[in-house]
Amino acid sequence: MAKHSDDRTNGDAVVDAAARANALDCYLAARLAPRGARRDLIALAAFVGETARIVAAASEPLVAEMRLQWWRDALAPEHVGGEATGNPIADAVRAAIVQHALPVELFSALLDARSRALDPGLVAGAAALDQYFDETDGAAFRLAARILGIPGSDAADMLLRAAGRAYGRVQLLRAMPLMLDARRHLPHGHLVNDWATLAPAILEGAKGSLQEARRQSRHTPITAALPVALVGPYLAALERLGAKIVCERADISPLTRVWRLWWASVSGKI
Repeated sequence: MAKHSDDRTNGDAVVDAAARANALDCYLAARLAPRGARRDLIALAAFVGETARIVAAASEPLVAEMRLQWWRDALAPEHVGGEATGNPIADAVRAAIVQHALPVELFSALLDARSRALDPGLVAGAAALDQYFDETDGAAFRLAARILGIPGSDAADMLLRAAGRAYGRVQLLRAMPLMLDARRHLPHGHLVNDWATLAPAILEGAKGSLQEARRQSRHTPITAALPVALVGPYLAALERLGAKIVCERADISPLTRVWRLWWASVSGKI
């Protein structure tokens, strides 16, 4: 019994560390959730952050795709609830899927979207970006809502979709310097100019989605999408970079991050 308890404690520490490192906003939001939901929300944050990191840091798309395929296999319906993988994040996510009857197809769609983002020549328009963020950040927020026991409704779906599109866009721009640096050896020298040209439209899209999320938050709780409260500060940081937006990572202060998340959690305002 002591050995099992030690293993779980060590596994939780690994999941916590991964969530903090790769999805800090979602990790902090999870810490503000009701105690009974925290562990599963942190596992979800670790999974989402890990798969985003795989794409952002991919210098070899084939290797990254192999890692994403490992996740597909680990979270396949026939494997969930089966023998442990030995990967603390995967096993924690599996436990959350079983505990909350989470739809496995949302995880599959997220992984497929990450695979599409590995294309080094991908320059996505607004519609393609909307679909991508619906299947990644939006899906993460919908899964968080299930973990929190928030009833599904049209209003909630509209809020989570807008929140995912707003938050996803600023995170894409923040990740762009790392992504372009990781792919610098590939024969796509035009990518920096392509993304620099697209950045203003992506910023405007984030602003529009944030406004929509704020409108919808008047009708439904934002508990499952707390990180959207950070979109405003991130937008300001990104705009300050100007032409350096694809070369330097925009960030906000730890105090701003914690304060904004806490205030959104208690006030319901973003």
